[in-house]
Amino acid sequence: MPTTNSLDLEQTVISLFQQEGWQVRLASPEDKKDYTFELERGEECIAVQLRNHKAKVHVGYLEKFIDFLEQPDGARFTKGFLISTSGFSPSVFTYMLTEEVVDISLGTFKDSQIFWEMEPPPPPPREEITYIGVFTCKGGVGKTTISAHLAGAFALNGYDVILVDLDRQSNLRKLLGDGVYLPGPKGSLGATITVLNHDEWSEEDYPDIKVVVCDCSPEYDANPEEFIKRFHYCIIPTILNPLGINKNADVIKRTFRAIRQVNSEAELFVLINNYHADEDKRNEVLNDILKREFKDLAKHDPKCHYIDPEMVAIRFSKQLLYWGYHLVEGSKPQLAFREIAGRSFPKADFLKLLDYLEDETTIEAARE
Repeated sequence: MPTTNSLDLEQTVISLFQQEGWQVRLASPEDKKDYTFELERGEECIAVQLRNHKAKVHVGYLEKFIDFLEQPDGARFTKGFLISTSGFSPSVFTYMLTEEVVDISLGTFKDSQIFWEMEPPPPPPREEITYIGVFTCKGGVGKTTISAHLAGAFALNGYDVILVDLDRQSNLRKLLGDGVYLPGPKGSLGATITVLNHDEWSEEDYPDIKVVVCDCSPEYDANPEEFIKRFHYCIIPTILNPLGINKNADVIKRTFRAIRQVNSEAELFVLINNYHADEDKRNEVLNDILKREFKDLAKHDPKCHYIDPEMVAIRFSKQLLYWGYHLVEGSKPQLAFREIAGRSFPKADFLKLLDYLEDETTIEAARE
């Protein structure tokens, strides 16, 4: 459990560092949003950020701290310490290792001590297969992209994943062939993503698989009913578009109704795709409109959820815009997780989406 009094936590952690010979300087009120205090010892100058949450710290907080250290205001720091009272999600360690983040250390404050973390604790085994559908009654909203890269986030976190292509256009097969292998961080094994048509999937043939992601057809009747019945969770992508905002809400309603014809238990999540994060004011207005449209749905179906893009959204990026360019180059299938200018927004966004699902649902880690 996290410390309830943040001031007491801060004083306790400061005292621990002072005992080790660090000089401490508190952040100014305007800097508190970026870091809590700074440490100096010799030539080292370290920004320390404390997170006193009930939930584990997720990738979004790590990414924000990295952004601060790369800004002019953070350039004077030689390193950052991110310290949590509740630990870190598995995706945080995945991001640290795959992005080779070396200037930030992770610490968990527990029993009046700081334990410096290198890797997450092993998850409990999960017997049941988790089925996730990516579905909307409209084409062109990024279902295939989201299906593939959500599977990629699971794979980065150590899951072996099956991607089932339910769309008649078979775009997954065109883009990823029979599947891809995502190498793990240095010194560890990676994970596989296997692409199958619906008639190729059999639970008995893949006994080690615990996650199945389905790329659904926008034509409801084209999706085999037995798959829709299996969905534990369904991701419904949409776009914050000023001309189509009401139309988008109508598509969401039709999608919910279609799923509920055969599956009353699945948790349904609306996800904003192609999100332009630099349009703060316009996004706020459009987001409020869509949330108002969504409230009536949630009243009648508590298993319908709108993921506020301030928490998780799939940002517009060149990596996703040009995903599939390997078909033009004739190179091997791959996801849009390669870095551009040292960063991969898709990798961060889909790891955040996985964190969100693990926080908000009963999905448990199933890494072998």
